[in-house]
Amino acid sequence: MEYIDLTYKLKNEIPEYPGDPKTKLDYFKKADETDSSTLFKLETGLHTGTHMDSPFHYITNGKKISQLPLENFIGEASINYVESKSKEILVKNCNLKNSKEKIAIIITGWGEYFGSKKYFYENPYISNELVDMIIEKNIKGIAIDTCSVDKYGENTIHKKLLENNVWIVENITNCDDLNKTKYNSFFIPLNIEAEASPVRAFLKKD
Repeated sequence: MEYIDLTYKLKNEIPEYPGDPKTKLDYFKKADETDSSTLFKLETGLHTGTHMDSPFHYITNGKKISQLPLENFIGEASINYVESKSKEILVKNCNLKNSKEKIAIIITGWGEYFGSKKYFYENPYISNELVDMIIEKNIKGIAIDTCSVDKYGENTIHKKLLENNVWIVENITNCDDLNKTKYNSFFIPLNIEAEASPVRAFLKKD
């Protein structure tokens, strides 16, 4: 079987969302002649790189990552290629209206700016119109190749999705490798008691 990895590599140089903690990945212990084991330690924000937001991110009594149903992380996903110069992603910009899949992947091409300030401050964002359709269609989760589903400095879209138990995966990559409108998808977070988690996101090619 062949897969397409949608995940950014978690490493020291990975850019973080403005104001988030920097990632520090370093040796805790190196193997030597007296001990053959090597140990690393990791310090990072949970919203760095390819990650999943759970309702608890913005909803006080919302579910944490560890409380989300496993079956919602895996399934057939619709691939929505956004063909619009507008930063606001509308229903008419993608093919989500006619899809029946319970996971939606939105590709804007914004990943080409990953690592630049522009990536975080000028990103395309989901419209209220599109959020309403996502909720109406009972979609379980969405993934996008930008740093946020919201316009910089706002959180309305996050809140609307999360209060309806729609998980959000941000910062997916390798979207140029996709050439179909549907894939079997896997968005696997840690079993962590927190509002977010790093995710290994990948698609089955055939």
